Amino acid sequence: MKKLLYIFSIVIAIAVAFPATAQNNQNISKKELRKLEKKWKKEAKAKAEKEEFEKIKKLVNDTSFVFIANRLYGNNGILFNVNPLLNFLAVNKKEAIYQFAFQGLVGWNGVGGATFKGDLVKYEVKLAKNTNKASYIKMIFRPRGVGGLPYINITFFGKEATMDITFDDGTRIRLDGELKSVNDANIFIGQSIF
Repeated sequence: MKKLLYIFSIVIAIAVAFPATAQNNQNISKKELRKLEKKWKKEAKAKAEKEEFEKIKKLVNDTSFVFIANRLYGNNGILFNVNPLLNFLAVNKKEAIYQFAFQGLVGWNGVGGATFKGDLVKYEVKLAKNTNKASYIKMIFRPRGVGGLPYINITFFGKEATMDITFDDGTRIRLDGELKSVNDANIFIGQSIF
């Protein structure tokens, strides 16, 4: 909502600035006006990206975010589009919930997959200084009642992110998605095994 209001205010400012500029200086051509408009749009986009980046940095530093997956790449590289409502990693301080599910299947969690609740054993963040460079999260997750410690690496540019999970047996899963705050994430948590 804030982003929408921000964009709307920029459009209003541009609409007000164009007639005022044209009236004050009759020598400005349409080409120069288009250049100005392009410049203002570029500046507005950069500012919006920076605000989004600052928001994500705060979530990551507070260890309170949700990675919502849109696509899953299997161990053999096959791509699956997945439901973001059911495929996620939610991190809240030292606890985490990892869930994967495929629609149309019956799974341990009641929604076609498995839900693992557990604790973060390790959590490291390396943040980029600006929005055009990658930031990283490395964590080790210990699911309750299940053996093994999956290694999770999240690479993100702003809210767009990729999560790699490596299990003890060498199996790797890659998911593409985005980072959101716990309050903004629309997720459904299935029944945990333990």
